[in-house]
Amino acid sequence: MPTPIHSKIINKVARKVLKEHGIVRKGQSRTWLDDQYWFTTIIEFQPFKDRQGTCLNVGVNFHWYEKEYFSFDIGNRESEFVDFANEEQFESEMNSLVELALKRTLELREKLSDLITSEKTIINHDFSSDSLWGNYHRAIICGLNNEPKKSDEYFNEILKNDFEYNWQKELKEKVEQLKFDLNNLDGFKAKVNETIGITRTKKKLKETEIKNMW
Repeated sequence: MPTPIHSKIINKVARKVLKEHGIVRKGQSRTWLDDQYWFTTIIEFQPFKDRQGTCLNVGVNFHWYEKEYFSFDIGNRESEFVDFANEEQFESEMNSLVELALKRTLELREKLSDLITSEKTIINHDFSSDSLWGNYHRAIICGLNNEPKKSDEYFNEILKNDFEYNWQKELKEKVEQLKFDLNNLDGFKAKVNETIGITRTKKKLKETEIKNMW
């Protein structure tokens, strides 16, 4: 099936603006990835069924929990749906949308540029499922920042939840193991780094020159 003209325009404009910043296209999709090793910022030009055009989603996905899919841990929708009316109109609007995507991505790079800055960003963020995943992300970053007591407190907040479903029980097991690993911070960091490597493989992310900061 031929690629629709509006998709061609999205890909053309995104390539022109994003590629020079090291942001790469995910296969042949309308998703672009800014891969920073332990997290990846996802830029998604989301399609809607039976409509020609797109809306923009930008968000960070952390890789320190084993899973094979991308999620928006920090971030959200950045635009209303932009309808394709004609090539000139749509390319003009896409230029603005891609520039916004780049701006948000570079802001996220800055907010997660080092461990201290990342901790401030993650602790102050209001996550969806905050009592579980929010506290998990906070516990991990505090542990990586050599703050085992603080990390343990966030892990304990997670364990106050009910664990009914299989994925919740898996999270509980992971938390209990990581709590134990806090007794040896080098071991904790090694375990987190191992998880990142496994998760990157599951998500089919390529090798990158950017490595961990710890």
